[in-house]
Amino acid sequence: MKVDKKFMKNLVKKIIKTVGSNEEKLSQISKSLDILANLYKSSTLFRNIILSPKIPFEEKEKALSKVFSAINIPDEVKPFIIFAVKENKGNILKELNKAFRFEVEKFFATVQGEVITAYPIEEELLNEIRNVIESKIGKKVEFTVKEDKSIIGGAVIKAGSYILDTSVRNYLNQLQKTLTRF
Repeated sequence: MKVDKKFMKNLVKKIIKTVGSNEEKLSQISKSLDILANLYKSSTLFRNIILSPKIPFEEKEKALSKVFSAINIPDEVKPFIIFAVKENKGNILKELNKAFRFEVEKFFATVQGEVITAYPIEEELLNEIRNVIESKIGKKVEFTVKEDKSIIGGAVIKAGSYILDTSVRNYLNQLQKTLTRF
């Protein structure tokens, strides 16, 4: 069943309008929607309850209430998710978190980014990287840091569509391509 992107986008905008510009609340909602999306993708039982036309809406609502309390979905979001399920658009749960994050980023002119290093990175260096990237792309960047020993050294920095790969692994790959051309 195809996701109704227009329905999902309108729903996300209504959630944001209801919550307002409280960054902390929006971040909490985003995390909750991530958990909900993972549950939808990983639990066949949950997905079947949400999508089955044979299960009465009241049963779906009871199941959602249990899930809401288990994963601590904020009260402002609950009616919108229930509405989506009632309208037989429950399959948006698998992508609602991404659409929500995208609209919030647009709203605050922020971008989710990622810094991948071979070794732990100090907060001071991360702040320097953030300042440089923010000045290049003209938006606020919120980084998550990941470690990946396979890059050997250096870093891979991603922010929106901006990617900077200064890893030793990338340098060695480029060197190998250059040497094999001759």
